[in-house]
Amino acid sequence: MKALVLCGGFGTRLGALCSEQPKPLLEVGEFSLVEHTLFRLATAGLRSVFVNLHFGASQLRERLGDGSRYGVSIEYFPEPQLLGTAGTPRALAPLVDDDGLLVHYGDVLSEHPLGDLVRRQLASTAQARIVIHERQGSNSRVVLGEGDRVERFVERPAAGNNEGSASAWAFSGICVLSRECLANLPEAPGADLPRDVFPSLAHAGALSAERHLGYRCAVDSPARLESARHAWATGALKSPSLLEVT
Repeated sequence: MKALVLCGGFGTRLGALCSEQPKPLLEVGEFSLVEHTLFRLATAGLRSVFVNLHFGASQLRERLGDGSRYGVSIEYFPEPQLLGTAGTPRALAPLVDDDGLLVHYGDVLSEHPLGDLVRRQLASTAQARIVIHERQGSNSRVVLGEGDRVERFVERPAAGNNEGSASAWAFSGICVLSRECLANLPEAPGADLPRDVFPSLAHAGALSAERHLGYRCAVDSPARLESARHAWATGALKSPSLLEVT
């Protein structure tokens, strides 16, 4: 299976930290955010990786090269206009094999076992499988049914909207999209997986979920970046390593 690491955004919520470099190149310990992810994809056996490019494209190319130092092969996908978290996978669909595509947000540090995620999706009949974590007040709200089927997915619920309020499950920024799902993604620029795709998949009973394992941090603020760096310094976030790549 091929993977996509989304690296095209501007990182505006990090202010001056991303005024001159893309957010995926912010460093946590010895590696940048995207390097952490590339190592973990390699250890999971996911060696063919797309990286989309927009802001800071030349910096990402220079830093990551062909991906060989991380145990992967990188194919860059420049986007003159950002296509969105659903638009990019849709554009890449002709280049993806029948197993589907793993999508990993470029600002998410995660220790979740990606190889197991892929195997569980391939063994299921769901059109997509998302990784979820517990967090009150998140942008997304996932309501689970029997067998971890997603009954409802609510993106950015309005104040006072109690749909699924008993649930603290939220989307973790990692998912696997089947070939069928990729073929039906919206083509409009700016299309978004949580907003435009997951709610309808959940309504159709075609979206499954699994609980995140290990450390996770979405680096979307200076405070989150410092938290991730503290996790690295204290060992809460384990080091990815070429030595783990087999």
